[in-house]
Amino acid sequence: MFEFNLRNYGYFELFLCILLNAIGLVFIRSSLTTSMYSFISQLLISIMSLIFCIIISFLNLKRVFQRYYIFYWLTMIVLFSVFLIGIAWGRNSTRWVDIPIIHVKLQPSEFAKLFLILFMAKYIEKMDIKINRLGNLLKVIAFFLAPFLLILLQPNLSSALIMLLIFISMLFASKLDIKWFIFGGLILVILFSVMYISAKNGLIYKFPILRDYQKQRIVSFFNKEEGDQGTYQQENSAIAIGSGRLTGKGINNDSTQSVKNGNWLAEEQNDFIFAVVGEEVGFLGSSLIIILYMILVARCMLIANKQREMYKKLICTGVGAWIGFQSFVNMGVATSLTPNTGVPLPFFSQGGSALLGVYMAMGFVINIKRDIRG
Repeated sequence: MFEFNLRNYGYFELFLCILLNAIGLVFIRSSLTTSMYSFISQLLISIMSLIFCIIISFLNLKRVFQRYYIFYWLTMIVLFSVFLIGIAWGRNSTRWVDIPIIHVKLQPSEFAKLFLILFMAKYIEKMDIKINRLGNLLKVIAFFLAPFLLILLQPNLSSALIMLLIFISMLFASKLDIKWFIFGGLILVILFSVMYISAKNGLIYKFPILRDYQKQRIVSFFNKEEGDQGTYQQENSAIAIGSGRLTGKGINNDSTQSVKNGNWLAEEQNDFIFAVVGEEVGFLGSSLIIILYMILVARCMLIANKQREMYKKLICTGVGAWIGFQSFVNMGVATSLTPNTGVPLPFFSQGGSALLGVYMAMGFVINIKRDIRG
């Protein structure tokens, strides 16, 4: 079941994960000035997640993927659990489940991302060049759409979109012909144009799939003059980041001019933690953290590029895309580059499910690196 081969072990990738996690804990502690319990809880989750990462890094993947379809059933089971025993938390969105006896809240969508990456990687590998046949491509899309729609119905639009970007990235790394991406790109341009026109003319309020607060956020993004609470949060976040200037105001500062200390930030330990980063360590510190994320994503893609087995290549691509896109969206929200949507910053934001999920994903990448020859 395990292979304790340390040749080509991903020490550097593991170090990057721990470093980002450790820096994140510093800023979580800074943002939770009155709650040591939450900080200690996040610290313990970090240690547990790291242990899971290391265990996964020594798994015998050939044995694990003999029954790869189990990952798809795990994806569907964890997502269906939300509708059976899920609990609502914020805007009546049912995205969490409360584990009986131990009463730990988990967000299944974070684990669904990983399980779907693992299933899709092996399924697409088995398709090989035959994925270019329309019928086979539709099968792959159908397998993706089921969990995608379940996440969308929670509702959790942000996680659904991240999952879509991961899926597209994995297809791009597969043997799928470029003509399909051109066709898909045209569809996305049309959909974006329809959403833009609808937002500008108020027609988006008639869309049945989106919740009212989601529609309002989209309208507010394209029409800045029609701001809602979400845009106010983004404006305060941008002010906090800008106020940090070059070197920031210092970690755990007690400045009366601090946006964070004045309680002008919402979810500063989670969705808007990058605003705390910008205010406390400024442009230089923020840039360094962005560079660390870029290096981690680049390492995932580099490991993917050196793989001879397609499913391993696709796993590394999917995990790299997950960390890259989710980091971009979180930072984009904090800087008002993207519409306000709640996604955690990988390794940084407070929350057990997101941290455990991304650590487990990196465990597979580190495991796969051991197979690199030369």
